[in-house]
Amino acid sequence: MINWRKAAFGALGAAVLLTTVACGNTTEPSGNTQGTIPATDITVKDNTNTSVYQNFKLEKIDKLPNMRGVAWLSGDSIVTDKENTSMKPVSVEGEERYPHNLYMYDLTKGTDTPLKESEVNLGAPQVSPDGQHLFYWETEETTGWPFILNLQSGEAIAAGKQDGFIQEGAWLDNEHVVFSNMKGELVSAALDGTTKVLVETGNFNVRSIKVSNNVIYYITGEDGQLNAYDTMTGEVRQVLKSVEWVIPSNDGTRLAIVKRTADTKRALVLTDLEGNEKATLARGTQIFGTSWSGDDSKIAYTIQSDNNNEKGLFVSNTESAEQFQLSADMDEVADALAWSPQGNKILLSQSVMENEKVHFVTSIITISE
Repeated sequence: MINWRKAAFGALGAAVLLTTVACGNTTEPSGNTQGTIPATDITVKDNTNTSVYQNFKLEKIDKLPNMRGVAWLSGDSIVTDKENTSMKPVSVEGEERYPHNLYMYDLTKGTDTPLKESEVNLGAPQVSPDGQHLFYWETEETTGWPFILNLQSGEAIAAGKQDGFIQEGAWLDNEHVVFSNMKGELVSAALDGTTKVLVETGNFNVRSIKVSNNVIYYITGEDGQLNAYDTMTGEVRQVLKSVEWVIPSNDGTRLAIVKRTADTKRALVLTDLEGNEKATLARGTQIFGTSWSGDDSKIAYTIQSDNNNEKGLFVSNTESAEQFQLSADMDEVADALAWSPQGNKILLSQSVMENEKVHFVTSIITISE
């Protein structure tokens, strides 16, 4: 058991190495931290596809330096993670670093408003479905302590007293979040901070926690076992193996699954709720950041590949499976991509190496049809 736990820590540590070095936060599954990329111009690809996407168009890409955009609060504002230079810096390996805190960035005015300030690193924010609360973590390397922030009052409540892996969590509804702790338990936390253990998975490595209607999806073990927990009946069923990420559609009728097909090969497939494959959208060395548009008509994702024509940022039509490449350079992302409420913009964050320092750059990608 000890060796297995060490192996799991090692795998997780490799996945979040960049953010640990950069700011002490971690990233996820639904999004993931890969390696650092050098600062570079973005290569925009012409649309050569026809039929469904003949009118699909990339309008523009706006870059926001030195911030990590994570989620939309509205069509004009996003939640960001960035250094709080008003706090006292701490010395890490001989370098002074400011804590990373959470802000609201107004895209129209270009202004920041603190959502939560702290002397410690805060990260992995998730907005509740009604936009009234924010689930986040006080971070310490790859683990942290969960909190729920009331966006109206500014009051933050600890979600229990147990630590867990950062980025592993999702909103069950407007009043409850679910995350995993270091015991491998799925825990539900209410807005007042009270918690309840939903599932004792028996696995230390619980990841890719997602919610769809009354079902919580999560992956366990080295074999990538995808599980589904029914919150109404309390039943757990096994869906598929060799799964790296699961992303349910917004209407709860389909799953987007990134599965491992070989040691260095991945595929993005659409399945029904039983895991039966209906379409393959993409293949590559790695596939990250997968996100459904609000109406479930499109999926955005990034592909890593040795072929420039098969890597970068893509959007696929979920009915026809047609694929459109937006950029050949945006193949490394820090978090899950996020569609704006109107469905015409994609939020994407990358970690960039520039002047021997790592920092984040956020891109707002505007599209039209």
